[in-house]
Amino acid sequence: MQNIGIGDVSQVTGINVSTLRLWEQHGLISPERSASGHRIYRDSDISAIRAIHRLRKVDGLNMSAIKQTLAASAPQPSHLTSPLSEQQEKTRQLGVRFRIARQKQNLSLDQASKLSGLPISFISTFERTGQGATVTSLQRLAASYNTSVTKLTAPEGHGEKAASCVVRNNEARVAPYFTSGITVNQLAENLESLDCQKWTLQPGAGSDGAYSHEGEEFIHILQGVLTITIDGGEQISLGEGDSISFSSQSAHAWRAVGDIPTMLLWINTPKSF
Repeated sequence: MQNIGIGDVSQVTGINVSTLRLWEQHGLISPERSASGHRIYRDSDISAIRAIHRLRKVDGLNMSAIKQTLAASAPQPSHLTSPLSEQQEKTRQLGVRFRIARQKQNLSLDQASKLSGLPISFISTFERTGQGATVTSLQRLAASYNTSVTKLTAPEGHGEKAASCVVRNNEARVAPYFTSGITVNQLAENLESLDCQKWTLQPGAGSDGAYSHEGEEFIHILQGVLTITIDGGEQISLGEGDSISFSSQSAHAWRAVGDIPTMLLWINTPKSF
């Protein structure tokens, strides 16, 4: 079956459109979205919808019980499944970490959506694939879960703190990030209350919206040009050698401009990004 829209799914399954949307809000189904924002349903989505209908009508289960049943019966990867590349697995694990963080706060997808201001469908898809997030959406989710992007992207078992830490050139750990055009190198992971990172932004890469969080931050431009807006004020252009400092609680949005990558030193305190 080809990918189809919500109206066609309703006709195929006999489930009305409003019910399909309700199931999506509760995280029972997670259709993908086209570039124009329309829902795209695949064969696997159709199968899930039919299973949900059976569990609800035949077995009489409520939403919570259906969700648990579906999770328990989810197919496990087999030897026939094409293995993910290392980068794809890192990307997928990012979504898993955010899902675990949400569950630790006992938040439903609906509650997470209301706290972060992000659509349920986006959160669900991101948790499943690790794809589609921006700097702004990741920060909003992390703040909603009372944690930080830095903590959620730290390697497993990371936590032993040395008295000092030397990071040689080209040996800094690259954070498993979220959108093309942005590379983040961690420079001071041994510190408890300071984020120190080197960001490399390809031309046009940016935050895709404004965000805020606790703390204070400092940016120093090593190469290229960065434009930044603080609290909706006048756009500030920063070039090589320029610096800016501001309260992280002020909503800030930024973008790399020009024809060459922008490289910058970005410091946050405490570790609130």
